[in-house]
Amino acid sequence: MNKLGLFGAAAIATALCFPSDAQADPVLNASISAHAVALIGSNTGNGGAFVTKAVKDALAWSSSQWLYCFDSSTLSAAQWYADITAGNNFVEITNIADVEAGHIIAINATGSYSGHAAVIVGDPIDITPPNAFYTPYRTAQKQWALPIVDSTGSEHGQNVSYPDSRRNGAVFTPNIGGSAYLRIYSDEATGEILSYGWSVTSTTEANVYDQSERPFAIGELDITACL
Repeated sequence: MNKLGLFGAAAIATALCFPSDAQADPVLNASISAHAVALIGSNTGNGGAFVTKAVKDALAWSSSQWLYCFDSSTLSAAQWYADITAGNNFVEITNIADVEAGHIIAINATGSYSGHAAVIVGDPIDITPPNAFYTPYRTAQKQWALPIVDSTGSEHGQNVSYPDSRRNGAVFTPNIGGSAYLRIYSDEATGEILSYGWSVTSTTEANVYDQSERPFAIGELDITACL
C-alpha cells in the first residue's frame, strides 16, 4: 500500500507543507512547540513519553499512523536519541545557530541514567560573559540558556531569569509538564554544540556533560519518508 493511502487527507495536508528539499517544516515546528506548551501542568509520563505526546498531538495522527512511522507507541528518551542520530524522521542539528522552537533534544540512556527528552520552545539565549556570568565558564566556548518544555521528576534549577514553572514558592511539583531551561555549551568559533547542563543555575562542573559522558542530540522532525 502506498504510504499516502495509509495516512489519508490529514497526512497529505501535512506533506504539502514541506519544502521541495525535504527539510522539516517550520509550520510543524511551531505546532510541536505550541502543543508542548499546551501540556504544561499535565501528567503525560516523563521524558520521552512527554515528547511523544507533544509531537503526536502536533501531527494529529492516529495511533496506527504513529506506529507506521515510529514503530513504537511511546518513544523513550533513548529511542528519540537513536532516531535523531540515525536520521530516522529527523534532521540532526549540530550548530547552535540552527536551534529553534519545535526541535527535540534527547539525552541517551547511559548506565544507571535512563536519559531524558524535551521540546525546545524558543531560541537559545546567549549567557556568555559579559551578557551574564554563570559558572562553570569554559574558555573558547559560548554558553546558552535553552528554553524547553518537558516532564521530569528533577527540577532544572530556579532563579528569576530562568525559572522552572513547576516550582511555587518552596514547593516543586515533579512529574508534570513544565517550562524550564537547559544550559548548552558551543564552540565559540564554529558554533558546534559541545555539551549540556541540566540547569542554567547549577555552578558545579559535575553537572555539565559532554558527548563522551552523556550523549545527546538535537533534531528537527522530517516525516517525509513516512508519507
